[in-house]
Amino acid sequence: LAAPLLLALLAAPAAHAQEDELEIRFRAGIHGPTEVRFTLEGLTPPGEVAAYRLTDGHGREIEIADVRIGSGSESFVVPARQLDPLGVHYLEVPSLDLRALVRRDPLFRTMYSAKPLGAVIAEDGRETSFRVFSPRAEAVRLYLYEGRDDRTEAALQTIEMTRDADGVWEAVVPGDLHGTWYDFTVHGPKDPGNWFYETHPVHVSDPYALVNDDALGRSMVWRDGPPPPPVEGGRPAMEDVVAYEVHVQDFTDLLPLPESEAGTLPGFVRGGLVNEHGEPIGFDYLVDLGVNVVHLMPVQEYLHYPDDEWQAVFAEDPFARQMAIDRENYQWGYRTTHAFAVESRFRSRDSEPGAERDQFRQLVKAFHERGISVIIDVVPNHTGENMDGRHLLLNFNVLDQPYYFRTDDDLAHIGPFGNEVKSEDRPMVRRWIIDQLRHWVEDLGVDGFRIDLAGQIDKQTLIAAREALPADLIIYGEPWIAPSDPDVRANPEWSWYKADAPITFFQDDARNAFKGSPFDVADRGWAGGNGYSRDGAMQALENAYAEEPLSTNGISYLDIHDNWALADRYATNEDYNGLLGVDMAAMRIAAGLLFTSMGPVVINGGTEMLRSKGLAPHEEFEVEVAGGPIQFKGRDDTYNLRAPNRYLWESLAPGSDQVLMRDWWRGLISLRLSEHGSVFRIADVPEGHY
Repeated sequence: LAAPLLLALLAAPAAHAQEDELEIRFRAGIHGPTEVRFTLEGLTPPGEVAAYRLTDGHGREIEIADVRIGSGSESFVVPARQLDPLGVHYLEVPSLDLRALVRRDPLFRTMYSAKPLGAVIAEDGRETSFRVFSPRAEAVRLYLYEGRDDRTEAALQTIEMTRDADGVWEAVVPGDLHGTWYDFTVHGPKDPGNWFYETHPVHVSDPYALVNDDALGRSMVWRDGPPPPPVEGGRPAMEDVVAYEVHVQDFTDLLPLPESEAGTLPGFVRGGLVNEHGEPIGFDYLVDLGVNVVHLMPVQEYLHYPDDEWQAVFAEDPFARQMAIDRENYQWGYRTTHAFAVESRFRSRDSEPGAERDQFRQLVKAFHERGISVIIDVVPNHTGENMDGRHLLLNFNVLDQPYYFRTDDDLAHIGPFGNEVKSEDRPMVRRWIIDQLRHWVEDLGVDGFRIDLAGQIDKQTLIAAREALPADLIIYGEPWIAPSDPDVRANPEWSWYKADAPITFFQDDARNAFKGSPFDVADRGWAGGNGYSRDGAMQALENAYAEEPLSTNGISYLDIHDNWALADRYATNEDYNGLLGVDMAAMRIAAGLLFTSMGPVVINGGTEMLRSKGLAPHEEFEVEVAGGPIQFKGRDDTYNLRAPNRYLWESLAPGSDQVLMRDWWRGLISLRLSEHGSVFRIADVPEGHY
């Protein structure tokens, strides 16, 4: 407790003698222009008007006409004049040193529109509509441009948008504007927590844009072609899933491709490639491996810092050159900025903006023709606007930060990843999450999703998403890291973990038993010789967990993009560098355990060919660049180090450890997906089956 509050409690009457042992929570919310409700847990609220102080966002006091202490948990403050319900207000109890933001959740939770958002071209091409949701803006302007590059170029047209009753701003422009660039300015009050044009004169892009110029540029009006055909043979049932997690750039960086295709979507599905030893590599390698699901790490448009700013710091830096990050801000992509757009840096370099959408559909088509489903990694729990300690004004931060994000009483972002979207109490945020999933299924042809940090998204939103999507979609996600808002964590309707998971979750207990905790590289698990892990490994093989009544409630794995690569954990040297040698027996045993366990499995792509992060350093450090620091986390988290994540295709040589291990994994995949392996692919496992 803060010192003033502690003194107040010590001076309180005897009736409060036990209340100082309770947590003191003071919360307030506005329900209309003359109704502020509040709760005070752990203390009896004072009954006199003079005990309270009501102010606006600029500290100006507002007279209170009455206070009504409720018989239940909720009490009322009645202001002497009408308030702006969407403005910023604070309620205080000065004698107890208590101050609470008067939250607008009671009003925000009723705001909803079903109108199409973004830029939509009419089917007959006669008009193009633009819509954006900004419930507290006082004006929104739309700017249309011919080009994307020149920040000084005058707009072809500036249009005042109109607001409907539900907070949607819209403009309808005659004609088919396919290929036209656009952005917005958003205008509103100068209250705390607001980032409107009046205090921060910036143009923002469209969060529903189908094409964006990298993360920081303008949006483009786009009309899609037809989606790719469905996967041959249909999507696998969840119990049959053998998924292969892979990053587009890592997989294609060292393939023998034209310069225009390295690191791109077309390069990913280029067939007929072999290395200098004649071994199939790239697309053919992945198809031959035998998996039935390709799990792409983020392909939604995500944050890269501008190349010129990046190169100003790193172009001549020896470490950056060694890590292959001297020319660009390489990322895994867990910093989405435009959830409906395909990552523009993944298009071939000889194509124009927008081509990435067609190229992504071609990728899906290529895998579907081989009977392989495609799922993508989505990151709807936070956005790329607040990464690395920065506060970027791209879209949601300006459109309405307190609506779109969880914030504290000072209306600042909370959360370990810069921000957390507020999916609960915000119907239009829930809609944004569901809309993006639907879009990638219906328009781009994907077969499911891995949801990043799904535990930070409220349970009801995930249930609603499941109900809104095809029943046969493959969906799994991370259950850990709860929401940072204590009210969300405390609400069983919102917060969830494994026992009440609304989606299939990563089963970390199986991972830990098979090969050891990801946070301790010296922990090698049962496969690495830890006899104490035997009971845990047996339980993991059966998926005999209380929170898994079905084997499909969890998905098992050994390693994933985060943390230590399996080859480095089982390295034969003290440096934990798999490039210098690997304990092949431990790797084989770990793979054997995974592929003979019940339920779905996911592989960290490249583990089967001993992919190592050994090029990366162990230590963490920071480098200052324009706008703030960049953190490099070392070998256990190489999210922004390019070279350590590459597939070393030339290491596949006849008789090499890489080829021997690949063949071992390929054999296990074949066994698991065969008729014989069906004994491991049962959702409702009979007692004693194992």
